[in-house]
Amino acid sequence: MSNAEMSNPEFGIKDKKIRQHLYLDLPIDALIEKMGTLQLTDICDSRDMPFFAQVRGYLSAKDPEGESWLVKKVTEEEAIEHKAQEIAYYIDFMLGTLAAPTILSVHNGVFYRATKTIKSAMQIGSYNYLEKPFKKILANDLINRWLFFDEDRNPNNYLVVHDIDSRKYVIVIDYNKADMLIRGMKISGNDQKFGWQRKEKTRFLTLLKPDSFSNMSIDDFEERLSALMNIKPERIMEICKKAYSFFTGPGQEETVRLITANLLERRTYIDDYFRKWFKPRDIEQEKQEDQRYAGLGQSFLDYYKQKE
Repeated sequence: MSNAEMSNPEFGIKDKKIRQHLYLDLPIDALIEKMGTLQLTDICDSRDMPFFAQVRGYLSAKDPEGESWLVKKVTEEEAIEHKAQEIAYYIDFMLGTLAAPTILSVHNGVFYRATKTIKSAMQIGSYNYLEKPFKKILANDLINRWLFFDEDRNPNNYLVVHDIDSRKYVIVIDYNKADMLIRGMKISGNDQKFGWQRKEKTRFLTLLKPDSFSNMSIDDFEERLSALMNIKPERIMEICKKAYSFFTGPGQEETVRLITANLLERRTYIDDYFRKWFKPRDIEQEKQEDQRYAGLGQSFLDYYKQKE
């Protein structure tokens, strides 16, 4: 078990209801088993679901604990791709990223993509997300979305919840654009400046513009990169096998090998690329700059005292 897995059960969240709702007290293997055997019922249209979900063809469902989920029918051919996106959710969980549980569910022989409803949350667009604490969270999420080839992220894909001490946390939602099955580096790094080469496909404001994070240091990314690289290859394959053990679609073994190989190739590429562009923070230089600005501020005050 990696350090990332061992440190994840509470994710820093103090609110017991949030922890329970997001299964944060479960180890990853127990989470996969719970999600794999979860039976959703009462699948129907509902006026209680968010408007955006209604217009996109989602239905509502309940789990055995009475919690609400948003579900959408997918074809049997699409099921294997959505099961792969479920693995992206598990990797997020292992890396300490708060995320809405997202699974492939089967009910009466019909496949559904299912996402657990997040309560008492606001879209991140209601906040200045390029200031603390959001900027560092989103900067690190750039690593995860690059890992899943999911660069098309807009404010609708992030929710903010408040802990009992008013601390703000970001929850990732919607894995529908994650591409876990394509071979090769679909998203590559720019050699001229920090960022990826692919152009944005969304008409909405994309939160993960690499330019927004170019002035950060490797210190801001070290914990996430180290957690990612410290997951042993055999552990990644084991996670994929466990996830697919609850799925009876064709080509399971080949798909497990493909996703494992993709994650290993992508994480090495991302780690190398980030370490190429970001350097350690120069504490001494920052101290000198702080002193210089403090000196300018004092000079400003002294000048106006004389004028008085």
